[in-house]
Amino acid sequence: LEDRGSHGTQNLVGLGRAQSRYWTFFGFQGDAYGHILDKTKIICKLCGVRLSYSGNTTNLRQHLVYKHRREYNQLVGAPDPPKGAPPPAAALGRTTRAIADFLVWDLMPLEVVEGEGFGQMLNALEPGYKPPAAALLAHTLLRERHLQGQAKVTELARGLPHCALSLDLWRHSPGLSYLTLSLHYVDEAFEARARVLCSRPVPEEPPAESLAGALGWAAEEWGVRESGAYAVGPHGAAARQAAAALGWQALPCVGQALGGATEAVLALAPIRSALQRCQRLAAWALAGPGRAEEPLLRAQLKRLLRDGARWQSAHGLLHGLLEQAEALGGLAPEGEPALRPQDWAALQDAADVLKPLAVAASTFTKEPFAGLSLVKPVLTSLLYKHLAPGEWDSELARAAKGAAHQELSRRYAEPEVERALNLACALDPRFRSLDFLSQPDRAETLRLLALEAARLAEAPGASPSPPPPPPQQPRQDSAIEYLLGDLCSGRGGAGAGSVQQRAEQESAGFQTAGASSLGQEPLQWWKTHRAQYPLRAGGARRLLCVPATAAPAAWLLGEAGQAVYKKRAALAPEHVDMLVFLHGNRAVL
Repeated sequence: LEDRGSHGTQNLVGLGRAQSRYWTFFGFQGDAYGHILDKTKIICKLCGVRLSYSGNTTNLRQHLVYKHRREYNQLVGAPDPPKGAPPPAAALGRTTRAIADFLVWDLMPLEVVEGEGFGQMLNALEPGYKPPAAALLAHTLLRERHLQGQAKVTELARGLPHCALSLDLWRHSPGLSYLTLSLHYVDEAFEARARVLCSRPVPEEPPAESLAGALGWAAEEWGVRESGAYAVGPHGAAARQAAAALGWQALPCVGQALGGATEAVLALAPIRSALQRCQRLAAWALAGPGRAEEPLLRAQLKRLLRDGARWQSAHGLLHGLLEQAEALGGLAPEGEPALRPQDWAALQDAADVLKPLAVAASTFTKEPFAGLSLVKPVLTSLLYKHLAPGEWDSELARAAKGAAHQELSRRYAEPEVERALNLACALDPRFRSLDFLSQPDRAETLRLLALEAARLAEAPGASPSPPPPPPQQPRQDSAIEYLLGDLCSGRGGAGAGSVQQRAEQESAGFQTAGASSLGQEPLQWWKTHRAQYPLRAGGARRLLCVPATAAPAAWLLGEAGQAVYKKRAALAPEHVDMLVFLHGNRAVL
């Protein structure tokens, strides 16, 4: 019955809704996408042995009894043979739960618990304690947490009137990527919330059918097909087709857009050449003693070699190099010229052009998920002010601005995308005057907004908003003031019948009221004004829940994401969905 050939346990697939506990340690051989390859053979997750399978669990039980007695005893609740004084059962349970918490909170591979050093550490802390096998932990305690968490999130999701999904596409290993889907909504207290739903395996560059399959499955599985309207994620035809299959609107991720614009600037030949010269100079200066002794200079050179020209840190890197221009100017390998004046000019132009992009990136990282309403004002500011060619710009600066401008424009060129951005802005008290729109676009946006408010008011289950809590003071934000301070000005003005008439009256009062401070949190404002604009408040919950990014902004626009995605890639494929779910929802489960 046993085949002792060498077989990996990385892509094992369970029986689905199998009831027997013995399936904890067994699975069928599967491909990278979770499809069973052979249903006549089952594989032990503990030792890799293949067993014949004919529909019952006799072989499974016998294999555990004779080959893995300790794990079998743990599974059925029988005690291990005593070896000295065992720790109390309560302590064992507490320690095991603590190990599970450690794995979830730090997003660690389960195989860590089987490491020799980990075992020695636990033995020092809890003499006599034996950590459970990774397979046992995965298929008992962690699986139970995963199932309970899924049930809670499903119940929550099915009760939401409005929500949006974000699609975080990330690479796990060569040929295998994952699409992590997260749920976004604004609760009845006007607080923005997010929950990780699932991580689905997809090809490295998923076609439309792969994205549509993952998105459609999630919408049905979590009960958000009707309440969802927007999916924020990869830019391109595949994402648009996937969302359209559900009747949703695909929106590009602003983090990816800013990254593309930055990379377009760095790809220009003079800038790329200057950075390559700097890297060669840094490698030479750090290789020999006495060449670069000043601590700040050495730190900048090490950063240049470590990060290269990663777009997330490009502006800070360029700024640091320019600050060290005097020290760098005196460094050069023998027989080679130092950095040339045109190199310094290229670095300066790149730093100047990238500054507003870097400030925009920092603006979006103020919250884990910035709202969609911030995208259009920031884009307008970048495209028509900060990236517009200036009278005194050099030829390279004009080319750099043009490259960034083109990259940003193409990602948000679709009329449906622009319409969604405009509607979100119209519901944000900071931007409700819509000063950055043309008169026809402003009129069309307000018309659509009134129709949306009336539709939501007439929808089944529509209910008035609860009373607001006390107001909070707006938060100051110099970055957003830098970008938008002269773009969004306050507009003064004064602020029963059919639902349509009430919606139009609310719209007129809301749009003509004075704009809020740019540092005001829009949802905080709605907390205190939802009773004043009850119809408009429903639209605010629907559109202000839509995130601007496909993943937490700090991951995409800062350096934190590199560590997170590296940890995800270290997880065994069969544990990715469970651990990413538990880690992403760890604060609320």
